[in-house]
Amino acid sequence: MIIRRTTTAALAALALTACGPSAEHVSGDSALSAVNAQHTQLAMRLAAQKDSLTRVVLQADDFIMHIDSSVSTVKGLPKNKRSDRRLDPLARQIENRKVVMARVDALVARARSTAAELAKVNNQLAKANKVNVALRDQLASDSTMITDLNVTIQRQIATIQTLSVRIDSLKNEQVQLASTLAAVETVHNKAYYVIGREDDLVKRGVIVREGGANLLFAHPGRTLQVARTLDPQEFTPLDQRGAKEIAMPDSTRRYRVISRQSLDDAVVGERDRNSFKGNLKIADASRFWAPSRFLVLVEQ
Repeated sequence: MIIRRTTTAALAALALTACGPSAEHVSGDSALSAVNAQHTQLAMRLAAQKDSLTRVVLQADDFIMHIDSSVSTVKGLPKNKRSDRRLDPLARQIENRKVVMARVDALVARARSTAAELAKVNNQLAKANKVNVALRDQLASDSTMITDLNVTIQRQIATIQTLSVRIDSLKNEQVQLASTLAAVETVHNKAYYVIGREDDLVKRGVIVREGGANLLFAHPGRTLQVARTLDPQEFTPLDQRGAKEIAMPDSTRRYRVISRQSLDDAVVGERDRNSFKGNLKIADASRFWAPSRFLVLVEQ
């Protein structure tokens, strides 16, 4: 537009010159020449600036298109819109820039969202790492405790084994002691009794006659005593704990107690001091057998 106006002014100046020179014309031509020179200089400067601006715009357009080609590979961004071809290059460039900036803004927004999510994940990972560190510390502590407990358990197992051996030994000793005690109790509670006629018991050495006058047919004052040394083989053994009654050979005859037992600790049918009829029932075994373990009954 500026170049076209400059050309018209130059043609007008040439037409005025052809009409013949005049002072006013000469003065006007001089001013017009100065103006034309100034216009020509400005037109040349403007053309140079326009060429420079065009190059800058083209370079910017190339840069924007390069960015747009890279950004367009990202999925999910606004689609590129074709600019109106009726617009001049600068206007089209502005429209293209708006489209590219919208895509860049969307990409920046996505990057910020991704960065926020990444920061959130990093925070979660940091928390998880703290939890993992705490769990590892707890695991190490538990492992140490388990090791100590295993050592304690092994020590207790060894102690239990030692005690088990000792208990088995004590059980054996207890069994032996119980057997010994049972034998001692059996011996302690063992008693003997013998029932017989006087002459027979004298011959067997169970009783002896002591004292009294030694007459031809009678021995007044003589007493019967249990021999100082007795042979258990001449007696019938019994257990004091289980023997509650001793049966007499003949319930119609009387029997006299020669040994040291007392009928006060027994139950009999007919009693006359230390003689009785019927069976001998032992009421209190410990008291009855306390004076002697040997019971001698002489049939009368």
